[in-house]
Amino acid sequence: MSKPLWPAVSGAIARDAQVEVIANNLANANTNGFKRDDVTFKEYLSKKENMNDTGVDVPRSPIKDKDLYHLEGRDQSFVIVNGTHTKFNQGAMRVTDNPLDLALNGPGFFEVATPAGLRYTRAGSFKISGDGNLVTSEGNPVLSTGGNSADDKDLAGRYINLNGREGTVHINDHGELYMNDEKVAQLSVVEFENSDPLRKVGSSNFENKDPKRSPASASQTWVKQGMVEASNVNPVQEISNLIRANRMFEQDLKAMKTVSEMLQREANDISKI
Repeated sequence: MSKPLWPAVSGAIARDAQVEVIANNLANANTNGFKRDDVTFKEYLSKKENMNDTGVDVPRSPIKDKDLYHLEGRDQSFVIVNGTHTKFNQGAMRVTDNPLDLALNGPGFFEVATPAGLRYTRAGSFKISGDGNLVTSEGNPVLSTGGNSADDKDLAGRYINLNGREGTVHINDHGELYMNDEKVAQLSVVEFENSDPLRKVGSSNFENKDPKRSPASASQTWVKQGMVEASNVNPVQEISNLIRANRMFEQDLKAMKTVSEMLQREANDISKI
């Protein structure tokens, strides 16, 4: 592929990835506990990143325009997606008055057991399963405190089972679950020193990709009963970002078309000489 064409092509590919992320944010604008994602880009300068290229001060071939105006590799640059990052800022709290709806005010996460192992979530729309376990809306058991092991057998011992119990459920700010004034369990709410090791799994669960950075018990997070945390997506802002990304994508397509026409004319004109 011609070098002048590649920057526009790479830019279009990167913008397409950004459009997909923004579209996913908008699709989950009403998903409880959802955290929006953002895309960052990196410009790759082939000459700058080639450490063996020391450059030549004096031209040793017929002089070109590059010898008079040094581009420093900018004519060989292209754009790549540097990464997709989740924004963990607090979402708005919505009152539901459902005693099993819980919102977290602070940086913490609920620990839940999934078929793939231990996961973390802020989506607190809980319910009672058929076997009496407190589970998420996806059917994953919510865990109580009592261990840091991610072993499936240890996790099963931390399920919160309300089978055979009747009465009003009350959960205080510290995550202590009571039924008829009797403490039944302590919900496991944990905090990470920073969110770097967390990677999104699905729309509302997160996985700790660095086991060395284990979470600690929550000290700055409070549990609010009868409420859920809404998505932190701002639809107006996301729509604005989507329009901007689409326009930039269209500009890249126009640049590709222009370069293609220039190369075609160059080939045709040379053949006439």
